[in-house]
Amino acid sequence: MTDLTTRAQTPTPLHARTAELCATNSWAAQHSFTVPNVYSSEREELEALASRVVLSDLSARQCWTFDGPDAGIYLSFATITDVTTLEPGQTTRTLWCDDQGNARGDGTIVRFGKDQFELTTSVRDFAWMLDGTLGFDVKVANATGTRAVISVKGPLASSLLSVAGFTGAPSNKGEVVQPTWRPAQIALMRDASGEGYELWTQADDGVVVWDRLWRSGAGLGVSPMGAAALETQRIENASPIAGIDWWPAQLSPDLSDCRSPVDLGFTPDPLRRFNGSDRVARAVRTMRLVQVCADEAMTVGGLTARGAPAGTVTSQTWSDSRSRAFALAWIKEDAAKPGTQLMTSGPGGPVRAEIIRDAFSRFPGLV
Repeated sequence: MTDLTTRAQTPTPLHARTAELCATNSWAAQHSFTVPNVYSSEREELEALASRVVLSDLSARQCWTFDGPDAGIYLSFATITDVTTLEPGQTTRTLWCDDQGNARGDGTIVRFGKDQFELTTSVRDFAWMLDGTLGFDVKVANATGTRAVISVKGPLASSLLSVAGFTGAPSNKGEVVQPTWRPAQIALMRDASGEGYELWTQADDGVVVWDRLWRSGAGLGVSPMGAAALETQRIENASPIAGIDWWPAQLSPDLSDCRSPVDLGFTPDPLRRFNGSDRVARAVRTMRLVQVCADEAMTVGGLTARGAPAGTVTSQTWSDSRSRAFALAWIKEDAAKPGTQLMTSGPGGPVRAEIIRDAFSRFPGLV
């Protein structure tokens, strides 16, 4: 089996359309693929997101399929979540651990049928997931690069789907429906934030679906949104990402950089067995990932509280619409309370910051 994640950087299935729209010719590398970084300007793209509707290419994410009588059983052992409780059309956020209970990756699992699941993630760990299937009646395939994924966001997102003929859009976060729409087969999901939708289709149908949305959105002021604006929105929404805000165990420079499910906002069932469950059950949270804000731009680096080292900023951005800087940071548990005043660094020198919230408070069922 060929692991597509080992390829050199390559265009996504939507490249033919995104390249036409990328006036800046500014590109970003994501998981061995290239996607537009900025189409026109980050400010214009974020304004379109706030007032109209935007399309983004999310096809660079890893996608793995699991089919067979033991698909649900295997995923429930490989990850910390009992996915057998999902109904077709439901999704769940999950992560998977090494034998020591350290997180290797996180992602979203979708159940499409009785024995059909898909896992999407930003972490390249397909070989590990495949190696664990020995003894299970399950076929695992790397579908990365064979899916086109289009994000539709903004206050007019529902209107665009309606005009384009995508009826029966899901109303609940994480819900997936498969509407009848010719000539492409579509899976339509309400994204985890509840602020937009994702349309998944086969790679060959991606341009067809993009064109339908683009033409239908002409009267709504539809615009494309690139990776830079998506990154700003991610940090504003306090959405951590592996490889930036936390290190997967297999990539961690040092054991101290590894994170347990407890650190990443999960409270696994202590009675359920999964890979690394014995170690996870004994894990104690010592650091907490929080969102902080400041009136001046911040840089990645150390944080102090009351003059003592307290943590580290992992990602940061400046919000033009809110005229404030936002960042995600790991903070010592005893200092990670909303309202806590911190000091960090910025391009111009020391910056005073404040903790706003826990980064994982936005996920239902997580601490």
